[in-house]
Amino acid sequence: MIKIITFIISLIVLPCIVSAQTYTVKKGDNLWQIARKFDVSVSDIKKANNLKNNKLQVGMKLEIPQKTDKNVKKSDSNEPSYHIVKSGETLFRIAKKYNMSVEELKSLNGLSSNKISKGQKLIVKTSNKPTENISLRENEKIPLLASTKLDIEEKTEEIEEIKASEDLSQMSITERILLFAKKMLHLPYRFGGNSFNGLDCSFFVKKVYSMVGIELPRSAREQFTLGVPVKKDELQPGDLVFFRTYAKFPSHVGIYLGDNLFIHASTRSKKVTIDSLETPYYLSRYIGAKRILGIDKESLEKAIEELKNKQIN
Repeated sequence: MIKIITFIISLIVLPCIVSAQTYTVKKGDNLWQIARKFDVSVSDIKKANNLKNNKLQVGMKLEIPQKTDKNVKKSDSNEPSYHIVKSGETLFRIAKKYNMSVEELKSLNGLSSNKISKGQKLIVKTSNKPTENISLRENEKIPLLASTKLDIEEKTEEIEEIKASEDLSQMSITERILLFAKKMLHLPYRFGGNSFNGLDCSFFVKKVYSMVGIELPRSAREQFTLGVPVKKDELQPGDLVFFRTYAKFPSHVGIYLGDNLFIHASTRSKKVTIDSLETPYYLSRYIGAKRILGIDKESLEKAIEELKNKQIN
């Protein structure tokens, strides 16, 4: 009987021992890089090694947690499926249908442009999110679409790790802005919000730019007074794009990504998301763009100071 029990225990324990991984910290490593390398979260590594903060020492041995059955199940439920392009369809419409961004759809299918043809077979992702939450009546409670508080904490930690990474010094200021902006995808929208638990369009832009050392005013209306005007056909990644939504003055702002796409904290999607400038809603409300990058920092600070003085007077 004892032998049988021992045999059963060995069947349970042995796979865990075999599948365990350890990683020795090297010079320049940080938790974000290691988590990305092994496709696990920063918080999971910290829990597995009882880490109270993000500090690492060269030579430290970290236990890399294995993906749980829960994670595997989640991945299985998101197995790629296919979509056959129909007449009149666009990448934007197809992406919206499967609750993904145009950028994700293009990346998944190795597309270099937005051109698609009837009958083309595209790989798409299925979504676990209920579509009824995307469109809300005016008086309905806004759901927390960033899933849970833990997700927001993980995003915050990941962004902090990126900011501390030596890899950042190898990137241009535009690449940094786009990186930080995309890392904030799916954070929940809240009108007047000033934190990752809920933020609005102008705070999103202000926060992203502050991460590269550029301080902008708080509102979209104020941000529209800065920078150099840019024609729509001359837009470059990192430019700010403005819209009139609920008011006659500039009341909505986002960051241009390229390929007619921009990232913004959306009142319509209730989260930070990526949309097309060609979407009828935004196309009809577009009022212009401003370029902040490349402007002398001293001149920008002077313009902001003048703006503040006007408000006081």
